[in-house]
Amino acid sequence: MTEQVTRLFDPKQPEPTITDVGPTFIEVARNIAQICATRILLMIAVLAGSGIWVWTIADPSRDRLYAAIAFSVVFLGPLTALYARKG
Repeated sequence: MTEQVTRLFDPKQPEPTITDVGPTFIEVARNIAQICATRILLMIAVLAGSGIWVWTIADPSRDRLYAAIAFSVVFLGPLTALYARKG
C-alpha cells in the first residue's frame, strides 16, 4: 500500500519505461496537438478580426466596414466552424 509520490518539478524524476510510451500515448499527444493548433488559429483570427474592427471604428468609412465584414465572414466563420467540430 506504500506508493511513491513524485512532485512535478522534483529534480529526481523517475525514468520512463518502454511501457509508459505506447501507441495510445502517441495518439493522445497527436489529438492534443490538433486541438491546440485549432485553438491557436482561431485565436490569431479573432485578434486580427478585432484589429480590423478597431481600425473600422476609428474611421467608419463604407470601405472599411465592408472590409471588416468580409474578413469576419471569410476567416472567422470557417475557423469558428472548425473550432466547434474539433472541440
